[in-house]
Amino acid sequence: MNAVNRTPPPSAAHGIGLWFGFAAPWLAFALDGFVGYIITWRTCYIGHGHLGDLSIDGVRWLLVAITIVLFIVSAGGGVHSYRNWRRMSQSKSFIEAEATGTAEFVSMIGVLSSTFMTVGIFWIGLTFIMIDVCMRAH
Repeated sequence: MNAVNRTPPPSAAHGIGLWFGFAAPWLAFALDGFVGYIITWRTCYIGHGHLGDLSIDGVRWLLVAITIVLFIVSAGGGVHSYRNWRRMSQSKSFIEAEATGTAEFVSMIGVLSSTFMTVGIFWIGLTFIMIDVCMRAH
């Protein structure tokens, strides 16, 4: 049997760069939900429609801005994972790819999770635009 050497090249991703692509989408999604919950709770139940000096419309646009930033972080994690995967992979197509090492597997999971979490953040963000912040909290 002829063994094929599939070890990643020396320039393969590792450490913080590899794990950023995997963890960023998950953390961005969780943070978006948590921050949205805390701000709407503070605005609607304690602040009676105000968050400090911000009116209800100001709170809405604050939540939209936070969601956009976290959307970019999540998508950035996916792009970073895809670049890591391209650097390590022997495959030309992502659809037909097989992970032959841990780093390549983590990069592939980072691409897939980024896709799902970025779509989730987008859908969460739509509610801030279409539904009143305090109505969303009920």
